[in-house]
Amino acid sequence: MSDLDRFLEQKGAEYAPFDTKRVHRIYAVLKPHLEELYAQSAKSKKDLESLIPQSKERCSFSTQNKPFIIHILGTNGKGSTGRFITLGLAQNGYKVLHFTSPHLFRFNERFYLANIPNSDLSAKSSSANSSKKNCAKDCGNAHKGTHRIADDSELEKAHLWLQRFPIIEQSSYFEYATFLALYLAKDCDYFVCEAGLGGEFDSTSVLQADLSVFTPISFDHQDMLGNSIESIATTKLKAMSKHTLLAHQIYKEVDSIAKSIAKQKRAELTFVENIFDEVDKPTPLEHLARLTENFYEYSQNLAPFLKQNLFVAYRALESIGIGVDFASLTRFDLPARAQYIAPNILIDVGHNAHCAHSILQIVKQKRVILVYNTFFDKDANAILGILKPAIDRLLILEVSHSRILPKDKLINIAQNLGIEYGIFEGVDSMRADKDYVVFGSFSVVKTFMEIYNVAR
Repeated sequence: MSDLDRFLEQKGAEYAPFDTKRVHRIYAVLKPHLEELYAQSAKSKKDLESLIPQSKERCSFSTQNKPFIIHILGTNGKGSTGRFITLGLAQNGYKVLHFTSPHLFRFNERFYLANIPNSDLSAKSSSANSSKKNCAKDCGNAHKGTHRIADDSELEKAHLWLQRFPIIEQSSYFEYATFLALYLAKDCDYFVCEAGLGGEFDSTSVLQADLSVFTPISFDHQDMLGNSIESIATTKLKAMSKHTLLAHQIYKEVDSIAKSIAKQKRAELTFVENIFDEVDKPTPLEHLARLTENFYEYSQNLAPFLKQNLFVAYRALESIGIGVDFASLTRFDLPARAQYIAPNILIDVGHNAHCAHSILQIVKQKRVILVYNTFFDKDANAILGILKPAIDRLLILEVSHSRILPKDKLINIAQNLGIEYGIFEGVDSMRADKDYVVFGSFSVVKTFMEIYNVAR
């Protein structure tokens, strides 16, 4: 076990203990040191870029001595929207860090790097080249198209840097992950940063984002964000930056709250259309009219909610002057987002009512076997009620987690809804002539995939 693993292990839950002021205290100490780190990195990049004539400019409202920060907030679709933005930036040759949470199997998954060489490969490359110019060419060209998660040595280096500051011991698990990302972002042109719970109290909101992108806002984490959509939306939208995009919303109250907060903050607020409302109109909106056939070819096998998230990403990139060539865009590679791991097995990490509606859109008229469990703070009754028209049978997946809903309560919900149920008995019990959906949380998908991979 590494020093970083040991440090994170003693942190416990992502946000425990929840303290809205702690991250600001820690960041106040780290900020000048991070700025110095970014300035040094910017100088090194400029020295290299002076030897590469085709190096790209970042958009006009970027702060040049730090990576351009794109903050992804909302309730659902943050990970996929951020990943599509990252792929678009990477296609244009930029170095990008995409910070997501939580992870499925390994902590490293939270730190996705595009066009940034592996630290070991970079060292070998530098020693193999006798001139700075050759090294610049290698850094500028050879690693374009490289997409990977951060390796252990990179995270350990970031961990050692953070350990210089005693106040860092106070951080929660998620706060520490955020600070690791801030260190890794030093070598990037763009930092695509996904919020955790999202909103004014999130640790990622201490950053001064250059662009905020809000995905659909709906009910989740009510214990921390409030029980009404107005309360949840207000808390999240208060984190908006001076340049903000708002995805199409299910609850229209969100739009009016966004307008009010944007006015208070004097922020530029752009509303993104629902692609499904507009695509079949005789005269589609300007942004849709500009999309090529390649957009539809790229997205034809994506779930409906992923198509909309791709469109939001396209609009976000368009707003900062960056185009996307869908004919050559890297395929979407964020796992367990409406992902088919077999022709009859769909896995998805969704865990709330909005996600359940998205799953219902995917399965359409099919009757599926739902492999499911959830945490006790989620509304399992509402989720299963939404999915009931598509459920042939519910199989309860037993998950080892302190927050998992007790089995007897889940059985009681299924009985009250009139849903036939049983216990998931392993991959060998799954039938090739039946369709399965594995759904409910990251922990559910992780548990299932561990069983599935062993069985294979």
